[in-house]
Amino acid sequence: MVSKPRYALIADDIRAKIRSGEYAPGDQLPTKAQLMEQWGAALNTVARAINELQNEGLVETFHGVGSFVRASEPTGGKDDPASEIERLRIRVEQLESMCARVEHLEAQMMEVFSNLGLQYPASLAAGEIREAM
Repeated sequence: MVSKPRYALIADDIRAKIRSGEYAPGDQLPTKAQLMEQWGAALNTVARAINELQNEGLVETFHGVGSFVRASEPTGGKDDPASEIERLRIRVEQLESMCARVEHLEAQMMEVFSNLGLQYPASLAAGEIREAM
């Protein structure tokens, strides 16, 4: 009997958790680093597992933010208002997560500029962008 490759085992585990509801639509999956530690796997192995789930339409990945469980289609289909509201709710949560990450990075950049004796350019202030939302 041939055993499955490790990336397939990781994908199977995440897939099962999505189907069981342990990971609900909109939930962020563990980071690649966390999965590497949990499974004792290399980055490429974990990335391949996530990629497989993306190809199946179960997961969406946003660079620098993470991977999230995609919303499943309710029985009403794409044109169902409840379905659209759920998709928008998930997008808002993802955008809020991205904004928080950008604000964190901005704070780090301000500290770097300060340590170098430079003034942080006002045109780069992400806080203004968030306020406009």
